[in-house]
Amino acid sequence: MITFETIEHFYNNLSSNGINCNNNFLYTYCFISDDKINLQELNKELNKNNFSSITIEESEEDYWWLSASRIEKHDAHSLFELNKILYALAEKYNVEYDGFDIGNPDGQSAIERDTYTVPEKFKTGDLINNNLPELVIINTALESFAHKAEFRYFIHFTIPYITPDGTGLPSNEDLQNLHDFEISIEHHLQESGINSYYVLRTTYNGIRKFYLAIADKGNAINILEAMKPNTKELHFTYNITEDENWSMYNEMLIKVATE
Repeated sequence: MITFETIEHFYNNLSSNGINCNNNFLYTYCFISDDKINLQELNKELNKNNFSSITIEESEEDYWWLSASRIEKHDAHSLFELNKILYALAEKYNVEYDGFDIGNPDGQSAIERDTYTVPEKFKTGDLINNNLPELVIINTALESFAHKAEFRYFIHFTIPYITPDGTGLPSNEDLQNLHDFEISIEHHLQESGINSYYVLRTTYNGIRKFYLAIADKGNAINILEAMKPNTKELHFTYNITEDENWSMYNEMLIKVATE
């Protein structure tokens, strides 16, 4: 059986390659049997469930396979639940469910990307600022990003934390909480249809700052404001600035490179 983790990884890969998984896609589900009659009986039941395109063909290996397609929208949870139903149908008609694939709804062209694929290549900088350590992590892969002018808006997040000693750095527990928070922010923006790139972060003197680049600030403010009541454990503030030249990013690249 295809696990939930496998399906979740499938969607994560689509998202990381710039595909908006909130769109409708042409989902195709495949079944295999060495008995064509069993697939024909399954076909009757699939027809009752609004599958718009069903084909039964014979393979070169002397077995039959059925593909059933339907234009619909899924996430990892809903597709996992549908897969459980399809496995049950396969067992009922004594055939094998062979998994799913997705394509563009027109069935011909490639799936459109809503953003650009950019690798993540991080460089760290251990700086000293007013006799305190400042930790910097910057995504150097964006240095050659060809669409900087398009992604010219930057969300600056500021999150205070309690420092357990005189270094100004967070505890291991707070470090993990900060990391989880950043991931949740990115995920929430993505789920809300806002594509972003992780630019850099700094950790210094009880303050974590991190920066995301977006193409259109549009609904970002409403989305972030709606998140605030649900993040009471970590109070955050933010502001959105426009910087077509990515000046802040370039300055930090130089700063990290010279240390």
